[in-house]
Amino acid sequence: MRTSRRACSSFVLAGHPVLRRVATPVRGVAARADLPRLDAALRSALGEHYGVAAPQLGTSARVFLLRAHADDGPWIAINPSIQRRSREMVAGWETCLSVPGYAASVERPAAVDVRYERLDGTAVERRLRGFEARVFQHELDHLDGILFTDKADPRSLVHESYLLGDGPDSEAVCASLRQLAPEYEEEEYEESAGEGPRGP
Repeated sequence: MRTSRRACSSFVLAGHPVLRRVATPVRGVAARADLPRLDAALRSALGEHYGVAAPQLGTSARVFLLRAHADDGPWIAINPSIQRRSREMVAGWETCLSVPGYAASVERPAAVDVRYERLDGTAVERRLRGFEARVFQHELDHLDGILFTDKADPRSLVHESYLLGDGPDSEAVCASLRQLAPEYEEEEYEESAGEGPRGP
């Protein structure tokens, strides 16, 4: 997931086949030996964004990096999976470094029980809620060849300039979005447009 700023040109963009492949699990000595390099590349690419997955850098590996808040340090998830999803569903705005310039409303479980490995191979199991759960699900989708636009309400797809109040007729467009997606609030988008409103 990203902030509302323009995506870096180094990111693989929608249409590239690597974004539609199921990424390869990290197994074996050679694959694990390459993890520090991949971790460094992901950290460099993350910048001020909230999540980035290896396929977005052109690498088919089940690895992503995320953070829940702008001031938090990012953490790496290797071979991540969701063990359990909450029944409660929450809609939220998402954007993506590989689909620059656009946002859409995506409904996802409000909480997820997840499992992943650290760089040292240690397995971690934890429950994520709220925005952190959303980012984890967004990035995990990347590892399964899924973009946020595949799960979004197609009627909500909008150029993010409107959500930031910069597009022509922004007021009318945002009024329409409020009817279509009740969770939309322009101020909320500006604060939380993650690889979504600063939403996945």
